[in-house]
Amino acid sequence: MIQHHLVMDAPTLLALSGNRQVSALIHRAHFEPETRLWAPVLSVLEADAEHPGIAEHVGQLEVIHTVDLDYPAVLAVAQMRRNGTPIGVAAAVHAVRHLPEWGADALIATVDPKAYEDHRVPCLDLNR
Repeated sequence: MIQHHLVMDAPTLLALSGNRQVSALIHRAHFEPETRLWAPVLSVLEADAEHPGIAEHVGQLEVIHTVDLDYPAVLAVAQMRRNGTPIGVAAAVHAVRHLPEWGADALIATVDPKAYEDHRVPCLDLNR
C-alpha cells in the first residue's frame, strides 16, 4: 500500500479552525488509512503560542501524529531559525527531510507555501 505522508506546519495548524482545505485533509486522513498526517511538536507549540488551545485540539485529533525532535534536529531547526525561518516552518522542513523510515516521500501540507521557497522541499499548497 502506498502511503501519503503530509507534514502540517504551524500556519496550517492555525488554519484548523476554519480553512476548508485543512478540514478536508483531516477528513481524508480519517477515512483513508494510507494518508498519514504529521505535526512537528515545535510547529504545535508555535501555533499554540499564537492561538492558545491548538495543542489540545491537535491532541484530540487521532489522525495527527506528532514528530519529536532529537538533538541533531534541534540544532538544524536552530540554524534555520537564526537565518530567519519561523520555528514551526523550520521544524516542518526538518521533518520532511529527515524521516526516511516512512518509506515514502513526504510533503509539507501548508497554507503558507511562500515560507518554503528557499528551502527546496516539496509542498502541497492548501490554498488551491
